[in-house]
Amino acid sequence: MLSISRHKATGSIIDPQALHALGVLVPIRFHPVKVLPGRHPLGRAGDGMRLLRTRPYVAGEDNPRDIDKFSPPDELRVAEWEDEAQASIMLLADISASMETPRKAALRNACLLQLTYSFWRAGDRVATTFFDNALHGQIRATNLRMQMQRVATALTKAQAPTTTDVSAALREYLDQSRHRHSDLLFVVSDFVDTGDHEMDVETEWRPILNQMQRNVVPVIVSFEMPSGMEGVMKLWDPERRNQRLTLLSPRRVRRINQEERRRVTSLVRKFRSAGLDTMILSSQRQIYPQLARLARTRRLRKY
Repeated sequence: MLSISRHKATGSIIDPQALHALGVLVPIRFHPVKVLPGRHPLGRAGDGMRLLRTRPYVAGEDNPRDIDKFSPPDELRVAEWEDEAQASIMLLADISASMETPRKAALRNACLLQLTYSFWRAGDRVATTFFDNALHGQIRATNLRMQMQRVATALTKAQAPTTTDVSAALREYLDQSRHRHSDLLFVVSDFVDTGDHEMDVETEWRPILNQMQRNVVPVIVSFEMPSGMEGVMKLWDPERRNQRLTLLSPRRVRRINQEERRRVTSLVRKFRSAGLDTMILSSQRQIYPQLARLARTRRLRKY
């Protein structure tokens, strides 16, 4: 259970030690990680709240009143501004059977809490919706402390084992939010499909991508088996609901890890062909660096 309190030393509404215990990184000197969706900030030059850019002054085209008073006399520059808009971010979290293995579940939970904390502290508003082959409710609170507490509580509740159908969940989300969707959508899942059907991102995701202006970020939850795992072990398949004894050797462990890396590489290729950025997570240490990398990539593309 997430322990939340008012930290007297720093004035934070959340106890950093409680967050660190859950794998959430709280930087000592906080720098907001802002992943810019397409409509946030508004990206409109003119009167606004934040500096967008400076550029050389063009005589006859620019208003002399817009000249930056701090620019050198021999190199006049004009300051352009942008309006800020608070973004609405939705986290779709996979709670299907394949995500209930201890390693994947812990990684998913830490990722959801880290995304919620980082985006909210950056000034955005975050909601979380769980899914397997359909959507299951929505967690949306009025402040960060309550949102973190509700997400942490919901993650501790047992879920009935079900199969994964990301495309169906996205279609349902689109139907429910067609007239008021979020500015940015994160899909946290391993994207494992046990059937013969292979996910076609360009075709099956096209309605949601067009509606969201491709502001969808798949977060691929992966794993890597430790090289020291050897001997006869009882392995559980949560999707097919069966278990069996398996002899693990160093060679078999390497093959399992190679197949998983190949699967993730194929997923990334599909998402990139659809114009989507991705986050790839196989350990909790990767969550914050991957989020910061995503923010830099989208910021550079914007400008």
